[in-house]
Amino acid sequence: MPDTEPKIRKSLISGREIFVCDNVIDPMMVKQVATLARTLHYLRKEKSRPGVPGLAAVAEIPAERIAVDPFLCSLKQAVERLFPDERFSDQRAYVNCSVYGDSYYLHRDAAAHDQHVTALYYANLEWQPDWGGETIYYNDDEDAELAVTPRPGRLVIARGAVLHRGNVPSRQCYEERYTLAYKLNSLGAAPA
Repeated sequence: MPDTEPKIRKSLISGREIFVCDNVIDPMMVKQVATLARTLHYLRKEKSRPGVPGLAAVAEIPAERIAVDPFLCSLKQAVERLFPDERFSDQRAYVNCSVYGDSYYLHRDAAAHDQHVTALYYANLEWQPDWGGETIYYNDDEDAELAVTPRPGRLVIARGAVLHRGNVPSRQCYEERYTLAYKLNSLGAAPA
């Protein structure tokens, strides 16, 4: 029987927090988000960072939907629980869809000095270890420090300034890799 106890593992990379969260999303919501991710309209327009070749497939979540979407609201609550002394505002939410042959590049979601946070959710219902697709987190010297497997329903909450790169599926994988990225601006200390 699979372990269903919520687990949150905290790491620090170059002094920046990263939390890998398992079993924190309701199983029914995991299925709903996976089903929805397969139906979105993806456009190849996303770049990991300026000046690199290749475009990744992305489906934007309209800004007016972010504050009212129950799933995104639950992700924001998770961020607020992990960073209880800060306030956050919505920046952007979108779903990436990658397949074997795509390419992502090392990047930050925020400037190195910013305290912004990204919630990254793995939206596939199935993922085999041989399929690759890990998200690799690097220190400021560009050395890999943490590899996160895209397990179904897994949530990673990290400072946007942590260097990282999403890996695409391996040749053995005939599935798309879906990740939902929800970026939040840190507004600083919460009122006392």
